[in-house]
Amino acid sequence: MEISQLTKITETEAQEIYVLSNQLGYTNNFDLLLGRLRAIIPLEEHAIFIAKADNKIVGWLHCLVCLRVESPVFVEITGLVVDEKVRGKQIGKKLIEAGKDWSRSQQISLLRIRCNVVRTESHKFYKALEFSESKEQKVFELNL
Repeated sequence: MEISQLTKITETEAQEIYVLSNQLGYTNNFDLLLGRLRAIIPLEEHAIFIAKADNKIVGWLHCLVCLRVESPVFVEITGLVVDEKVRGKQIGKKLIEAGKDWSRSQQISLLRIRCNVVRTESHKFYKALEFSESKEQKVFELNL
């Protein structure tokens, strides 16, 4: 299994990311997802890491630098998915390590991840990796 940062994306790789995202219930339009990947990959304040096994993407992690008025700069993991067929094989842990290393390379020492309250197995996973729970919050949306 190999972890690498995406510097470009093929349609096949985007399709594999699309399928993995759907495993967690994120419904997407493939063409829009491909467009977002192509827009994100060249951005210096973003990083997308993939885990490949047998030349197929089995996990991915997206992180980005967050610059806010009210708080110190931090890196946020905005997405992490590991194929349900290979969970429990340290793939998520290795992707988190890649995110940690990238954060350090940006001279940023705080890493955050948000997790839906219903994903209790994910909560256990993050706590086992020494993340501490700092708060609960609600998310409000407004369609424009």
